[in-house]
Amino acid sequence: MPPVSGDHIIQRPHPSRLLRGFGGLIIIAAFVLFLFEGWRESDELSRGLLLLGHTLALTLAGLASGHWLHENKGARLFIALALAAVPVNVAFLGGLLYPFLTWDAPNQLSVSATASAWLQSPGHLALGPVLLLSVGSLVVLALSVWLGLRIMARSSVWALSGLYWLTNAALLLPTRATPVISLLLLGLTLTLGLFSLHLRRRDPTLATAEGRFARALLLLPLLILAGRSLWLYAPDALFVTTLSLLGYLALRFTLAAMDADHRGRGLLEILTLAMAMLVAALISTTLLPAWPIADVVLLPLSAVILGTLLLDLSQLNAPRGHSYQSAAALLLSISLLLDMALFGGFALAVVTLSVGLAALLFGYASRARLLFATGLITALAALLHLASEALAQFSLGGWSALVLLGIGIIITGSAFERYGERLKTGLSTWRAHFAPPTA
Repeated sequence: MPPVSGDHIIQRPHPSRLLRGFGGLIIIAAFVLFLFEGWRESDELSRGLLLLGHTLALTLAGLASGHWLHENKGARLFIALALAAVPVNVAFLGGLLYPFLTWDAPNQLSVSATASAWLQSPGHLALGPVLLLSVGSLVVLALSVWLGLRIMARSSVWALSGLYWLTNAALLLPTRATPVISLLLLGLTLTLGLFSLHLRRRDPTLATAEGRFARALLLLPLLILAGRSLWLYAPDALFVTTLSLLGYLALRFTLAAMDADHRGRGLLEILTLAMAMLVAALISTTLLPAWPIADVVLLPLSAVILGTLLLDLSQLNAPRGHSYQSAAALLLSISLLLDMALFGGFALAVVTLSVGLAALLFGYASRARLLFATGLITALAALLHLASEALAQFSLGGWSALVLLGIGIIITGSAFERYGERLKTGLSTWRAHFAPPTA
């Protein structure tokens, strides 16, 4: 049997790593079961204290493992699990508070109170004990979060703690209304994405494994918030569209944080583009038709939505930035041309002319031949439509039409006579402008 070189030796994972991973999966499974199935063998107070005790025990186990065993990997795993358990505690407290402080219609309680531990039926605990349990638990959880993030991201502990509690606070709001939850998810995702990028640039330690975990942890309350609505209520078109938009934002911010030479950047960009198209399709086919919007506006508005997402993507990738911008302008121009052919109208022709001229100018500035040609065609089509509208409206006839036509021909000939050479020079300049660059 030939000897095996050292470069081809497959390193098997150490048994300690397997044990840590298996133990972590068991703990995660226990919290997930509590979250989506609930433990109903005891009262709410016992369950709340037991859940809080488990979270506190994980934090103390992490501190003890690092202090006495001097084993950092196990200690950080305990701390990570304790941090991940915080939104589970907050979601349970939100379920306890919901029947007493709800903003929603009363009939929602009877529908969802028996679905899981997310919503508790009133009568088990009075408002006083629920408030006392909630305040005491939040104080303990705040200390656990600060200790955990101080270990995971020492330099940014206060900023990350604030963002983490901002997202966890959404789980305490006494509402399950889909529009409110959708706005919360979108607003918090944008806030987390922008602040996370800012912190990543300011604090290089957030690029480490612990730093990446600390930043990813901020999304966990939002995932639970979305999961709660999916688990308790049948998702409607608005919520499905919101989830797709959240997926786009998550991919978008990941792409923004990724290095330009990263191997997976191209694939991630394709996924982000596909998600943008899915968002635009969902909005155009489910949300816009449900609103009282005139048919003449639907097609251009759909193009504007997708074009906006493409313009957003153009800010993240310099090599393909102009391509995304050109595609956005092309979409809007083509949609207006189709709209003008279907519906007509003076106002729509003026808007189409304006967009066509803008696309023409942008195509010239960015040296995009297809965009320039599309803008030119759009502008000319709008001008022809306006001319036909003017002729139909004013009904020029007889000798006046002939006089005007003759005047137009004479002026055109004079213009060619006066500016012929300048026009030739301009055309040559445009040809050189659009010529492909030489090596």
